[in-house]
Parts: sequence; structure tokens; C-alpha cells
Amino acid sequence: MVNVIVAGANGFIGKNLVNSLLAKGYSVTALDARFDEELLSKVSCIDVKGRGMDDIAEELAGKKYGCFFNLAWMGTSGPMRADYNIQLENVRLTCDFVKLCASIGCPRFIYASSINEMETYEYLQSDGIEPSGGYIYGTGKLAAHLMGETVAKLEGIDFIPVIITNIYGIGEKSARLVYTSIKKLIRGEHCSFTSGHQNYDFIYITDAIDSMIEVAEKGKGFTRYYIGSGEPKPLREFLLKMRDIVAPGAELGLGDIPFKGVSVDYSQFKLKQIEKDTGFRNKVSFEDGIRMTADYIRSEEGL
Repeated sequence: MVNVIVAGANGFIGKNLVNSLLAKGYSVTALDARFDEELLSKVSCIDVKGRGMDDIAEELAGKKYGCFFNLAWMGTSGPMRADYNIQLENVRLTCDFVKLCASIGCPRFIYASSINEMETYEYLQSDGIEPSGGYIYGTGKLAAHLMGETVAKLEGIDFIPVIITNIYGIGEKSARLVYTSIKKLIRGEHCSFTSGHQNYDFIYITDAIDSMIEVAEKGKGFTRYYIGSGEPKPLREFLLKMRDIVAPGAELGLGDIPFKGVSVDYSQFKLKQIEKDTGFRNKVSFEDGIRMTADYIRSEEGL
């Protein structure tokens, strides 16, 4: 049985990752600042709040670990995305976790980044666009990627960044686009969006988790892996499909919000790199994922 560490195990992605790892026969040690009863009953949990890395390393000692999954990130949605203190702390924590890996002899580090990292990078190369608070979040992701990867190289750790597009699915409760939009459509509330001509991509939670595990098992160190459907398209196409599934005939406020950002150039990614290196292919279509997510939200809403 292979021992692995999951930092940020108590979140939406983290819990799904832990459950999938357990189902595949892994022994999981979870790191977070808080845990619910479900996690406490399933895996070894280490509360990292207010503790130094040396102290955490002592508690991790005695086992040989195969991989460290870093999902720990505060302020992924809402106003905290624009809090530079929070985002700078995330950068520091990422580098500290890489050093922790080196101190306990864990050879591989999976860094969960975001498509916002690349959006921020493209913004830096653009003129005449006003920055939004979300770029502080994206800057944190970009900085943690580069700093963490450099620290890993110096420490002899295989650093593997996974660039995750928009994850959605059963169990999510956040301020992110899919969850909030489906909830409004179910309630009959008006949804406001940009015109939706910028490119976007989505991935259902189970495909994202399975992709991440495949990369941990078979991916190459210092190779960037794109986690998404692999078929990005204008956002409005996704939104119209979502509307047609959840609330056919509902009016979408496409164009209500002016778009002031940059459209990510997906040609920069090797969209099929995971399939090439691991053989894994996504199993859940956008349409099926939206249906399952909408059914889940309706059950939560009592509808």
C-alpha cells in the first residue's frame, strides 16, 4: 500500500481526491486547518493550523510517502481572491510544503494550479486592460508555481503542475460560475454574464480527480499537465447548453456584464498530454455533468 499526503483535504476537490485515493487502495494522510467528521473517520488527519513545518515533519515521520498532493489554497472564490495577504501566504505555504517533502523523503509533488494562472500571465502581456481583483489570485498561483518548482528542483523533488480549468459537480457549494448559475436557473432568477465570446473550458469533478491521480502515478516531473475537457470553446456555448438542460427557455443575460479581461489562448497547452503520458480519457460529458449537478442542487434545494 502506497502512502500519500493530501494538503487541503477538507475542500470540495480535496475530499473527492481522498475518497478516490482510498478506493484505489492508497493510505492517505490529510493536512488541513480543519476537518469534518467524514474525513476524521477515514484517514489520518494532521491539523496544520499555527504549526511549523518541523513540527509537522515529526508527525509525518516513520512512513515512506510516494506523493504529496497540494490542494491547500485559501481564497479561491469571492472577495478573498483579491486579498493579497491571503494570496501571498498561499505562495509561502506552497514553497514550505515542497521543503517539507524533501525533509520527509517524499519524491513527488503535485501542484494544483488554475487556468487563472495563465490568464494572469496573458494579462501581463496586454495593454489597455484594467486589472480586476481576480488577478491577485492568479498572480499567487503563478508565483507559487514558479517558486515552488524552483525550490523543488533545488531539493531534488519531482514537481508536477496540473493546470485545472473550471471544476464543477456534485458536492460543490461555492461562488463559482456553474454552481451559482444552476442554482439561479433552478430558482427562476436572472443570470447575468458577459457576452461570452472568450474561450472557456470545464471539467467534471470525477474526471478532474482521476486525471490528477493518473498524473501522480505516471506523469513526468517538471511537465505541465492540462486538466480540462480538452475541447475549449466560447463560454456562451457552454452557458446556452447549461440553460437548455436546467431551465429550457429561460432568458440568459449574455452581455449584461462588460468583459474587461483577456481570453486565454488554449493553443499554448498540450491538451492531450495526460492521455499521451497516462492513457486516461475523460468519461463525463459537459451535458451529463450538468444534469447530475443540477439534480444534486435540486435535491439540496428540496425541489
